[in-house]
Amino acid sequence: MKKPLILVFGSNDNGRLMLRRNYTDSLIRAGAIPLAVPMGLGKDELSQLADTADGFLFAGGVDIDPSYYGETKYNDTVEIDPVRDEIEAAAVPLALSSGKPVLGICRGIQSVNVFSGGSLYQDIPSQYNTVLKHRQNESAETGTHKVITEPGSLIRKIAGESTYTNSFHHQGVKEPSPLFSVTARAEDGMIEALEGKGDNFVLLVQWHPEFTSGTNEVSARIFSSFVEACGSYGA
Repeated sequence: MKKPLILVFGSNDNGRLMLRRNYTDSLIRAGAIPLAVPMGLGKDELSQLADTADGFLFAGGVDIDPSYYGETKYNDTVEIDPVRDEIEAAAVPLALSSGKPVLGICRGIQSVNVFSGGSLYQDIPSQYNTVLKHRQNESAETGTHKVITEPGSLIRKIAGESTYTNSFHHQGVKEPSPLFSVTARAEDGMIEALEGKGDNFVLLVQWHPEFTSGTNEVSARIFSSFVEACGSYGA
């Protein structure tokens, strides 16, 4: 059986394409072939590449330029990647309009939300009233706070009513795009998952299942569900 090809969007690191192996290893383990997308592609080239893919994964990374959602930089904690912003601003609409499965992780939920018309808290500690630690000190393999899922959602089917997740973000979804439904929140109300409102597989999570997909059943199911949807697209 042919394995699905997944385009993975990484970061621009001083002229180098940076993508942690956790993402690609998780996809390979789930039965897919990952392909890291080069920076600097034009829209036509990106469109051609997207046509060949069976799904899209938007990975973690630094912050999105707040000008994309009509704000100026809030404080010095905001670290932007203009090269990555440019390619994802083009890629997100392509991915969503294709009807092919989309998975977003950490920055990925923020990127897909922003480039679909949503907005973000630029700095949770100074903009959101919470005592919950969204940027943990514990190892990436450790779940530190509870995420509560919505009945009937895809993430409820994958994770059950609640699950403990790892957390390494200082930004978060403020206003969801009209394209998405909120399907999980932390105990302080912070949005932890979004899903597409249609029948297509669109799952966006704020935590990092790639670090634990080899040891944690919920994390493994996030990737296996995504890869299964990619393999089923157009079948």
